[in-house]
Amino acid sequence: MKKVFFYGDSNTFGYDPSGMTGGRYPRRSRWTTILAESLAGEWDVARDGMPGRMIPDAGKGLTYVIDALKAERPMDLFAVMLGTNDLLTMRRPDASKVAAKMENLIAAAQNALDAEILLIAPMQIRFTDPSCTDPFVRGSEAYAQGCLEESRLLARYYEEIARRRGAYFADASSWETELAFDGVHLTERGNALFAKEMEKVLREIGAAGRIAP
Repeated sequence: MKKVFFYGDSNTFGYDPSGMTGGRYPRRSRWTTILAESLAGEWDVARDGMPGRMIPDAGKGLTYVIDALKAERPMDLFAVMLGTNDLLTMRRPDASKVAAKMENLIAAAQNALDAEILLIAPMQIRFTDPSCTDPFVRGSEAYAQGCLEESRLLARYYEEIARRRGAYFADASSWETELAFDGVHLTERGNALFAKEMEKVLREIGAAGRIAP
């Protein structure tokens, strides 16, 4: 059986933004669980999601992540979906800077792991009217528009990185998922839709022949 290891942020964690402090969706409602059940016997689905996680910079941060990935070996496919928090923490969201960090991570992972790479472009950041009034987005419609535009650009940059690096690519920004009121996190229905799309991706990768059955 093949093993895929997903490395991501709150949407891989299964974050539920409802309530004052947020929380986590029930295990059965998270896309990683749904995916594992749908691909049982074909793929062993391992995951590490952390709210607020960003792409590690070069140096100790990158070394720490690579060491953590090595601890998950053996794996056949390393799947990474990060970049949303990097954009959200910038005064002026800049997809090119985020993509440069991601390419460093992909290069380091390819040097350290005997595994194929799947680079996943995260969902578009679509702030709603209520979320634009939240202090986190500075109450700025211009900021919200910048996040949307740069998250669209990020998918293009990631596709180019995957092509240069010989990695697989999946564009979750183009999927018909459903986001919560904050315009960032998947709803429970969004998790189910995401899992269906990711199932298609993994079946295509399995059929491509680069990973042994």
